Amino acid sequence: MKFRQKLGYMCIGCLFTIAGYILALLSGITTHAQQDKQVIDEIVCRKLTVVNAAGKEVAFIGATKYGGIIAVYNTAEKGVAGIAATEDGGYIGVTNAAGKEVVQIEAAEYGGGISVQNAAEKRVVGITATEDGGIIGVTNAAEKGVAYIGAKEGGGYMDVFNTAEKRVASIGAIEDGGGIAVYNAAGNEAAGIAAIEYGGGISVRNAAKQGVVGIGATEDGDGVIQTYKGGWRTH
Repeated sequence: MKFRQKLGYMCIGCLFTIAGYILALLSGITTHAQQDKQVIDEIVCRKLTVVNAAGKEVAFIGATKYGGIIAVYNTAEKGVAGIAATEDGGYIGVTNAAGKEVVQIEAAEYGGGISVQNAAEKRVVGITATEDGGIIGVTNAAEKGVAYIGAKEGGGYMDVFNTAEKRVASIGAIEDGGGIAVYNAAGNEAAGIAAIEYGGGISVRNAAKQGVVGIGATEDGDGVIQTYKGGWRTH
């Protein structure tokens, strides 16, 4: 091989070696840049939308007239959860796969409130703060209140209502201890059991809300039964 030809081959080989080195160096820089996370101190925008690999919106951050809002969507682009500022404070809402809101947590007049709805978006359970403390309410499928547990001045109470929303039974704290009352269909008290000064007592009333039977403990530690028929009789 002539010297000039051999020198040409050597030059071409060197060029390939240099090119390979440059490519390897560039590849290393690119890989390093991909591995490093970019840190941004602050992002300022009026709206931020996040999409998944299919290009469907899955999250949204924006502004309303009361403040900010965050919304989360499923893969069908239906809202499943939301957090927002409201006129009274804050609000959190959760919806099912059908897009029906089933849970609400929000600021209420006296504090906070939680509402649970069924699949028809009718409220079935409510928890809220009241002026005296807190209250839990349960409603039927027709959204009529059927039971309540709450706080009042003397302590706690529980009320049960019929489908006509008439109270039929109550349990509560009273001055001397506890009391149970049963009501007729008209919503009038028909019978009661309560702690009294000397022990316990039972009273029965007629349809005119008048006491007709009384059973109780006496000052002497004895028991007494009284009935009313034109006047009280002790037995």
